[in-house]
Amino acid sequence: MRSLDLEAMHAPELPQYINAALPVVADGEFTVGMEFSSREAVIKAMKDYTIRRGVDYRVYESKPTTFYAKCTEYGNGCDWLIRVTKM
Repeated sequence: MRSLDLEAMHAPELPQYINAALPVVADGEFTVGMEFSSREAVIKAMKDYTIRRGVDYRVYESKPTTFYAKCTEYGNGCDWLIRVTKM
């Protein structure tokens, strides 16, 4: 006989991210001059944005102090790109 742990289905899938600060992107859009608490917060916001928009992206530069990505269809109707520099 097997038992079903009903509490397990409500447990977070990635517990290491439970306390991660959720980035706030006003009106769902990025703006020049936005500040984020960490590199991870920027990447999380970017991933959330691309999922909501239903676009794929490609990372062109990913270093400790810079991050640059843009829509895979950039120039073909998609004008989305992001460049972030650590201040």
